[in-house]
Amino acid sequence: MPVSVLLIDDEVLVRKGFRHTLEEAADVVVVGEAGRAADGLLLARRHQPSVVLTADVADLARLRTCVTGGVIALVGECTDEQLHRVLTDGARGLLLKRASREELVAAVRAVARGHAHLGAEVAGRLLDRFEILPPPEEADRGLRLLSDRERQVLVRMARGRSNDEIARELYLTCATVKSHVSHILAKLGQPNRMHAALLAQRLGLLTRTG
Repeated sequence: MPVSVLLIDDEVLVRKGFRHTLEEAADVVVVGEAGRAADGLLLARRHQPSVVLTADVADLARLRTCVTGGVIALVGECTDEQLHRVLTDGARGLLLKRASREELVAAVRAVARGHAHLGAEVAGRLLDRFEILPPPEEADRGLRLLSDRERQVLVRMARGRSNDEIARELYLTCATVKSHVSHILAKLGQPNRMHAALLAQRLGLLTRTG
């Protein structure tokens, strides 16, 4: 079944841009658009979408009762206060409006499956605040331990690719990708792929490796 998405944003051009980006993904369909949360709530009740992407966070608590996956809040910039508010109100994700196409689609897919998703910049700030990631010097030493193929896999992890997608892009088997991911986490000393992906972004690996 395709992932159905409802868009809420008071800027028509922004909505059109998101629609175009999302519908480039074969497994995503936009079922409606609205300019305000009140109108979006009516559409959400009618369509029961997998995911609501909303820049109007005034009615998150009610919107989340009308989706099968969850609500993703869209913001221009994110403050700690705003992050606390949208998560308290029940959002399953938060993305900056300047998020990449890959990150937008990955977030929609993740939330549709019932997972949570924070944009890389937002999650990175939170992790830095709680000192979960290692200092840059230590992390850079870990990156030097990676093979060229492991770096290619890590870059795609940081771009939100699933193991299946990485396997297709690099012409590998899923078992081989899983093995590379395990080696990457061990060499970087990270507990899961989200931490490894954020580490790659913090160190600028996306701009250094294709």
